[in-house]
Amino acid sequence: MKKIIISLLLLVPILTGCANIDSQLTINDDNTASIVSSVTYMGNLADKSDADALTIVENYKKYLDPLYTLENAYGSKFSTITATKTVKDLRHGDIDLSSLGFKSNLKSGKFVEIKKNMFVTSYNIDLTYDLPAQSDKVKFIEAEIASNKAPDLNAEYFQKYSDPAEFGSDATNTRENFIDNLDEETRKFMETSSTDSVQETAPVNTSFNASFSIKVPSFASYNNADSSELNVYTWNIKKDAPTEIKLQYVKYSGSAIILMLLAGVCLLILLARRILKHDSQKRIDN
Repeated sequence: MKKIIISLLLLVPILTGCANIDSQLTINDDNTASIVSSVTYMGNLADKSDADALTIVENYKKYLDPLYTLENAYGSKFSTITATKTVKDLRHGDIDLSSLGFKSNLKSGKFVEIKKNMFVTSYNIDLTYDLPAQSDKVKFIEAEIASNKAPDLNAEYFQKYSDPAEFGSDATNTRENFIDNLDEETRKFMETSSTDSVQETAPVNTSFNASFSIKVPSFASYNNADSSELNVYTWNIKKDAPTEIKLQYVKYSGSAIILMLLAGVCLLILLARRILKHDSQKRIDN
């Protein structure tokens, strides 16, 4: 059965609108990589009387793939949940960012693509995060659930049913695609309910802020970041349009550096010989 991907990055702003999410991808010289995503909630996540806090705590891990590890730091004014995942060697694997809501635009489908020849190794990143589209998917399903008063449907329901790629602008076709991907029992329930359930989607809460940054061993050869500091490049997640993230980092091999140095020395020797020859010829002419 096809699944809907509702990203971790979208979980907090849609349900609460009172949190910041900052994620950083780090690429190291030894080809290891890590992704750290932190949710900062303006309140105490340990407070069981806070419905928003309970929603975050209960559903946070459901939006992550199993390779992430979690660390919690709860306080009276601010609380933080940090999710971390590492990859030992990007040459033989990839660091999957799909559960954070990012989509790779590379033909290989990789989130970090490495291309290598004798002299140069390039690390290529081309991602998109479409927050408005994610919001539309969630609001559509919420409208279906609310209008049909389906009991006990939580984040697991969102992850289990339907394929958001099939959602169209036509309400009837959208509903049919939605129903086709349900299990038999739920499909029967949906088919017997009213078909006038699709509501206009609401915009993403404007109090929500999110950023994504990439840290590379030295300066990137190309990037379209909103800001940078030394070798850290940062993009602000747009609320009203897709966020395009492009970066290329090039690393020269040791043999390439040696060959370049030898080529430089040979060029200097050649120039020196030509100068000496020119001076000798000039003296002979005189």
